[in-house]
Amino acid sequence: MKKIKITFLFLSSFFIISCGFHLRGSQDLSSVLPEIKIQGVNKHSELGRDLYRALTTAKVNVLDESNTVLNITQNNISKRVLSLDSAGRANQYELNYKLSFSLMEKVQNESLISESLEYDIKQQVKYIDLIATQNIHEKREYLFDANLVLAKADEENRLNSDMRQAAILQLIRRLSFSLKKRQSKHHTK
Repeated sequence: MKKIKITFLFLSSFFIISCGFHLRGSQDLSSVLPEIKIQGVNKHSELGRDLYRALTTAKVNVLDESNTVLNITQNNISKRVLSLDSAGRANQYELNYKLSFSLMEKVQNESLISESLEYDIKQQVKYIDLIATQNIHEKREYLFDANLVLAKADEENRLNSDMRQAAILQLIRRLSFSLKKRQSKHHTK
């Protein structure tokens, strides 16, 4: 009976591994994006650290210099009142998070210059858009209680972190989809 259980466990794990099962959020981008430079965000900020961690988990080398540049153009959190109590104090808030990014590549050959060309005057470097600017929006709501100010501040911080993590996962999925689609177009031509 014990041998049957061990055999069943071995076969089931073999089938799960062989079918290509991956945990949610884990992607391998190394075939389409071997290295990248992150621009527009401080690498020691929360977003910078989370983005670095997500890209390295996706098997992308994050370097200080690379021909491929992930440009973070917007990283904003806003808060607005959704409802008031009878005394006119806020008792429900909506948190909004917006992350905008583009993916660019340095032009190595003048014949590659196209309509989507950007020119960086400071460094005299030419870039083409691999992925045009895209926006990611996340939204969360929470109830506020004036008697629990510290707990609610902690809840707001956790919600902000959750929105940032969700946006980064979405960014990774968009990179994966767009670059794999681009790669398949080049292979079919």
